[in-house]
Amino acid sequence: MRRNLTKAERLKRTSDFDRVFGEGRRIRERGSRLVVLPNGLEHNRFAVCPVRKYGTAVERNRAKRICREVYRNHKDQIDTGYDIILIVYPGTDTFDARTSQFMRLCEHAGIRQNPAASGP
Repeated sequence: MRRNLTKAERLKRTSDFDRVFGEGRRIRERGSRLVVLPNGLEHNRFAVCPVRKYGTAVERNRAKRICREVYRNHKDQIDTGYDIILIVYPGTDTFDARTSQFMRLCEHAGIRQNPAASGP
C-alpha cells in the first residue's frame, strides 16, 4: 500500500467540504474534532482544518503537516470509503499526541479497522 497521500486522497473542492460539514458525523475530543461521511469511493479522502484563531501561519502549517503525517502513517488501519476532515485546536502539537487523538477519534467514529488477533 502506498504510504503517501495521493491527489485522489485529498479532499479539496468546496462543494465536498460543504457536503461533509453539512451531513457528516462529528466526533469530539479535547484538542481536535473529526467529521466523517461515507463517500461511495474505494478510497478515503482526507483534509486538515485548523480553527481560525489557531495562531500564526507557521503554527497552522506545522499542525497541518503533523496531522497529514499521522494520517499517512495510519491510513492502512482505517476503513476505506470515507471523507474525513480533522479539525485541530491549539495545544500540544507533537506527533505522539496527535496520533493518539486521531486514533481515538477514528475508534469512536467506527472507522478504525480492528487489529488482527494475535497470540494464544
